[in-house]
Amino acid sequence: MFRLLQRLLLPLFVLALLITLLNFKDNFGYESINQLETNDQNTDLLTPVFSLRRAPKLLTSPLANQKLTDDIENLIADLPESSCLSIESPIENIFAHKTEIPLTPGGAQKIITAYAALQQLGKDFQYETIVAADRETDEDGNLLSSDLYVFGSGDPLLRTNSYAELLPDSYSQIRTNADELADLTVGVNILFIQGAVVVNESRYDEERTVPGWSNDLKEAAHIGSLSAALLDGGFDGLKQNYAEQKEAENPAPLTPSANPAKRFAANFDDLLEARNVIILQAAKETTGVELVDTVELLSIKSPTMDLIIKQMLTNDDTVTAEMVLKEIGYSLTGQGTTGAGLVSIPEIINGAGLADTGILLIDGSGLSNENQINCNLLNSILEDPDTKDVFLNGLPIASQEGIVSDQFIGTEFETKLRAHYSQSATYASLAGYYTTPNGTQLILSLIVNASPDDEMFREDTAGFVGKFAEALSAYSGGQPLDELGPLGISQP
Repeated sequence: MFRLLQRLLLPLFVLALLITLLNFKDNFGYESINQLETNDQNTDLLTPVFSLRRAPKLLTSPLANQKLTDDIENLIADLPESSCLSIESPIENIFAHKTEIPLTPGGAQKIITAYAALQQLGKDFQYETIVAADRETDEDGNLLSSDLYVFGSGDPLLRTNSYAELLPDSYSQIRTNADELADLTVGVNILFIQGAVVVNESRYDEERTVPGWSNDLKEAAHIGSLSAALLDGGFDGLKQNYAEQKEAENPAPLTPSANPAKRFAANFDDLLEARNVIILQAAKETTGVELVDTVELLSIKSPTMDLIIKQMLTNDDTVTAEMVLKEIGYSLTGQGTTGAGLVSIPEIINGAGLADTGILLIDGSGLSNENQINCNLLNSILEDPDTKDVFLNGLPIASQEGIVSDQFIGTEFETKLRAHYSQSATYASLAGYYTTPNGTQLILSLIVNASPDDEMFREDTAGFVGKFAEALSAYSGGQPLDELGPLGISQP
C-alpha cells in the first residue's frame, strides 16, 4: 500500500517542485538574463543545459509542430498525387510528405548543379580566359607576324557592357566584363595586330545545345549556343544592336550563334578596334593552336563560383547551369561535355554523403521535363553546413530579386523567403529558406507535378503556395537562430 501511495504522490511532488522553481528567482538564470553585460572574454554557461529556462520552448514545440502539420495536411490534400514537401527547422524535421518519390523539378534542379559545382570545384573556383600570341609585342606595341589568340575557359559570364544592360534592373549583374578584357589588352600595349583575333574553344566539346533535349525543346529554349569560348551568352552579339533591343517594347529574340567561337572573335575584334587597335586580318576560330605553344600576354578571371551560383539562381540562368555542368565533367573526367557532367553529379553527391536514389538527370538546368529528383535531396543540400552559406546568399529574395522579384507580393513570403521558384503548365517547385516572424529559419522543398489534363494547375498551385506561406508564418515552434547556442556569463 505504501509503495502504491509513493508512486501516486511522487509525480505530484515533482510538479509542485517545478511550479515553485518557476515562481521564485533562483540560481538557474531567471534574473535579468538579457540585461547582463560583461567585458570579460572568459565565459562559462549562464544557463545550465538542463535549466528550466529552456523548458517552455521545448514543451511548446511539439504543440506548434502538430498545429503546423495539421494545417499543411489540410492544404496538401488538394495537391496532385505527384507532389512532395519537406519542412525542417534548425533543430528537427517538422513535416515530410512523399519526400523520396522522383518528380520533375523544373528550375530547382539548378540547386543540384550548384551543389555539385561547390563540392567538385569549390566556392573560390574561377574561370580564366587567356589572351596569348606567338611572340611578345615590340616596343611600339606592334604584334608583328602573329595572331592574337583568345583561349576560352568555359566562363559562362563573359559579357559586354551592351549585353549586360539588357537585363532587368532586379536581376544580378554579376559577370566577367568583356570590355575590361579589351581594356587590359590595350593596357599591355597591343596597338597593332598584323594577323587576326583568333578564338580557341577546345576546352569543351562543340555541342551547341543539350544532347538529351528534344528538337522541340531545343527550338523553344531561347538560349544561346554553348561553347567553351562563350561571349554574351552565346548569342550573335554586338551586330544585333543591343541598344535597339533594350528600347523596344517587344524586342525580337536574340539569335543563337551558329559558330559562337568565331562570333566571339568578331565581337572581340570590334571591341579592340573601338579602342583604336589596328587589326589587319578577319577574325576566326581555331582548334589547332595549343596554349603551351604561345606566349601568354594577359588574362581575366571570372567571379568566384559562389557568385556565379548567385547569378545563376537569381536569374534562373539556363546557359550558366549548362556551362557549369560541362566544367564539372571536365574537372572530374577530363571531358568538357554535358554527358561527363551528368555522370559526375551522382558520384559527387554520393561522395558528399547524400543519397542519390531516385534521380535522373538530363541536363543541368532543369529545362527538360524528363529530369527526376526528390524533395529529400533538395532539403539535404540546403541544410548541408559546408555549403549552406552559399545558398543563403545566392538564392533570390522574394518580391525583390531576379526571378522572384514579382512573386509573392502581398503574401507572408514577401522579403522573408530566399528561394528558387519556378512554375509551368506541368510542374512547380520551390526550394529555399523562410524566416518566420519569431526568427526561426525553416528549410523548404516543394515539387508539384500536374495530373493529366489538369487545366487549373497554375491557379491551384499558386493558391496553395499563398496558403502555405500563411501556415508557415503562424508557426511558433523551434528556436530563433540567435537562441540556439548556450548563453554565457563571464567569470573573474
